[in-house]
Amino acid sequence: MIFATATIIGIAAGLQRSTVCALLGVALMSIAFMAAVAISVTPPPLTTLFMALGGYNLGFIGYLVTADVMEHRRRA
Repeated sequence: MIFATATIIGIAAGLQRSTVCALLGVALMSIAFMAAVAISVTPPPLTTLFMALGGYNLGFIGYLVTADVMEHRRRA
C-alpha cells in the first residue's frame, strides 16, 4: 500500500511541472518517516522508507516517460 500511494504522489508531483514540488514530495516523505521513528516505541523498518522512495521515483519517472512519448507522437 505504501508503494502504491507513493507512486500516485510521484505522478501528482510530475503533473505540477515544478522542481520544487518534486523535491518537496521526497522531503516530506523522509520527514514523515523520521517523525515515525522518533515517536514510535519500535521504529519502523528502513525498507518501508526505501519502498516509499522507490514508488515515488517510479511514479515520477513513469509520468515523465509517458509525457515524452505523447509529445513525440503529437509532433509526428
